Amino acid sequence: MSSRSKIITKALSILVLSVTALGFSGALTVKEVKAASVENANTKTIEVTGTGSIKAVPDIAVLNVGVMTKGVDTISVQDNNTKTMNKVLEAVKALGIDEKDIRTVDYNMYPDYDQSETKNGNGNKIIGYTLNNSVEIKVRDINKAGQVLSAAVNAGANINNGISFSLSNVDDYYNQALEKAMLNAKAKADTLAKAIGVSISTPSKVVENSYNYPSPVSNYNSMRNADMAAAEVAVSQGELEVTANVSVTYAY
Repeated sequence: MSSRSKIITKALSILVLSVTALGFSGALTVKEVKAASVENANTKTIEVTGTGSIKAVPDIAVLNVGVMTKGVDTISVQDNNTKTMNKVLEAVKALGIDEKDIRTVDYNMYPDYDQSETKNGNGNKIIGYTLNNSVEIKVRDINKAGQVLSAAVNAGANINNGISFSLSNVDDYYNQALEKAMLNAKAKADTLAKAIGVSISTPSKVVENSYNYPSPVSNYNSMRNADMAAAEVAVSQGELEVTANVSVTYAY
């Protein structure tokens, strides 16, 4: 064989080996991707929910009081209602309630009809008007709640929708409840993992679901205004329960 033929033969042999090597390498890569996909599809998980709660003594009282006024025409009703409500607001502000802690929650005027006319089949006769004007008063010194309520009644408030309570630092309590919820979820997951003979570590997914702290309401609607005006109303705020809920997924 000539030297030229030997060179060509050697070159072809190198080319064949290179192509074979490339083909083998490509096939290996495809197999690795398929194996990874199968592994992800076969990943097993434990999914649990956790709940945590913290009890706290509320430090804010929220009063809902108002003035109901009746009259024969809208102008006199609005005028009398405004005068009385101004007296109510002046009385509560005198006890240290800030303007920003007072907001109107209801202002509703509606006609009053002659009930005797209604019985006779014609209830369209208007004999006067009623105006309900209510405000929400946030009392940051909770010890003054009864005093503020009595002052409002003394000044002319004749609508009382009770007292509710809240927390000024609710986020702090919620974060504590959230930590307890995570510990509760972990304890459940550990129990399930032990039961099926596997181990878990770091969660693969955590979802914060919701939180709430239902506000207890002290209902003083059954008390007569004269009773509330006669002396300071005794207010007991009790406790609030701040609750957090999470969903946690562990892979194994």
